[in-house]
Amino acid sequence: MGTKSTVLMAAISILWLVYRQQQHAILTVLHFNETYDYIVVGAGSAGAVLANRLSKDAANSVLLLEAGSQCTALTDVPAAAIFVQQTEVDWKYRTTSQENCCFALQEKVSLWPRGKCFGGTSSINYMLYIRGNRYDYDQWAEEGCTGWSYRDVLPYFMKSENNLNEDLRKSGYHGTEGELYVSDIQVTKGLDVFVEAARELGYPVIDVNGESQLGVTRTHQATVYRGERWSTARAFLEPIQRRSNLHIADNGFVRRVIIENGRAVGVEIQRDDQTVVVVKANKEVILSAGAIGSPQILLLSGVGPKEHLASMGIPVVADLPVGHNLQDHIGVGVDFYTNVSLGLNTDDAESIKSYLKYLLMGSGPMTTTGLVEGSGFFRTKLQQEKYSDIEFHMLWTVSGQFTKASGITLYNYEPEMWKTMLAAGDGKVGVTIVPILLHPKSSGHIRLVSKNADDSPAIDPSYLKEAVDVEVLLEGVKLARQFGATKALRQFNATPVTTPIVPCDKLEFNSDDYWRCRIRAQTHTIYHPVGTCKMGAASDPTAVVDPELRVKGIKGLRVADASVMPRVPSGNTNAPSIMIGEKAADLILGINSVASIPLPKA
Repeated sequence: MGTKSTVLMAAISILWLVYRQQQHAILTVLHFNETYDYIVVGAGSAGAVLANRLSKDAANSVLLLEAGSQCTALTDVPAAAIFVQQTEVDWKYRTTSQENCCFALQEKVSLWPRGKCFGGTSSINYMLYIRGNRYDYDQWAEEGCTGWSYRDVLPYFMKSENNLNEDLRKSGYHGTEGELYVSDIQVTKGLDVFVEAARELGYPVIDVNGESQLGVTRTHQATVYRGERWSTARAFLEPIQRRSNLHIADNGFVRRVIIENGRAVGVEIQRDDQTVVVVKANKEVILSAGAIGSPQILLLSGVGPKEHLASMGIPVVADLPVGHNLQDHIGVGVDFYTNVSLGLNTDDAESIKSYLKYLLMGSGPMTTTGLVEGSGFFRTKLQQEKYSDIEFHMLWTVSGQFTKASGITLYNYEPEMWKTMLAAGDGKVGVTIVPILLHPKSSGHIRLVSKNADDSPAIDPSYLKEAVDVEVLLEGVKLARQFGATKALRQFNATPVTTPIVPCDKLEFNSDDYWRCRIRAQTHTIYHPVGTCKMGAASDPTAVVDPELRVKGIKGLRVADASVMPRVPSGNTNAPSIMIGEKAADLILGINSVASIPLPKA
């Protein structure tokens, strides 16, 4: 069929998606009560869960505040994840210029998308459901986070989850009755090749959320249900939005927490018309604005390092290390040309056949997560602990017209460098394996640039400040090259891509120094910032909140989101953030809602 037919089908599809999106719009209030028992700031991965659980008891009045608004028609379409970044549903954060890396990016700046609509980043992420390693949480507990060991948090993961894979439902490690649907995502034949390559090298096939995380997964799972993204807004807010004791507000940007005599008593809210409203909390204020938003609000409220607050002209309420301990996962691509691509072609995804399959059957290329087709977890020779230090994402070449601009719009590549890379790969196909640094030794910080809440904070992750991080990634690169040399990949004539990357073009290709340079040049965020309101023991001077998520020295104020993670877990951060929301609700209410959930013996 011709171009006109394709355009017409695309227009019909968009209209249908807009209609569907309107059907799933969250009901919001225009006016607030003067007081609520609980005020939850941020309707993202953790905040949506908290609002659901706290309002379950009709005696509790709850206000949920979202700085953004409704998501768009595209956010529900899994394959459209790459299209919603840098749009109105994204905070469009940018890091400061990096001293030790990101040399291939404009101004050495990394783009950090974060969700700005109901569901938060769960509404714009790539939907992978990976909880992390059991030893991550045991380490949290050993370092002073009492009650956060793997056996403590596993039932909270299971409480939320409704896993649709029949084998995994019987494994003892997965939930079957929760609101969060988790399903096997549609994959190309590329996953089979990745698994075959891993087996050649002696790695087992595992459930990454099961007994052991070392190996590769064939059951590649995501928060997708019947072909649609299953964000925390769909899972936890839409079913309960008509509760009379729950008010949900969009365009409710919290400028600061009001703290009087050492107690959080309310919040100051800026609406989209720039009017400012004060709402009081009878019991608690809970910040769930994420690893960037929550520390920013605390700093604006006078809670943070006293020297920094003084430099901003903000009176100090509590001298705490807010904004410190910023961690993120980063990776670098190891590319191979092949004689065939088993990956997604964005032009095919936009075909009439694809539109019809999605609209009529909820299937086809538009139901995929768009990029990652396989994952694996590995221990390098530098890892002395029991758990993995490198994760792989496997991506068969995503081709089509969209990719020609994606390097600049999504990753901030220097335009001339991106043009060189595109020209070298023109008409070619291949596979990319991305080694990901799971446990960086480097950490950064978040700082205010002014006391104006409208100004985005300065985000400095200090990527690769510690040289050992480069060495661990180098070991990951070597392992990726071993994958490329397997029979599984050589049957497709896998050949390393040798396109010169400035400033590494003067070094011998594939030498260790060449790859050390590439790692520092093509440093990519994996979108997992955590740690800026670190949880720890009451005696821990580096902690902002205690193991019950209470801000130290301030009554009636908690933080519950990715910012409290003392260390970034071995995997994605959406599922752990949801778990934190679940456990936080129990801590606030003083209950144990997971006592009846059976746990596996292992």
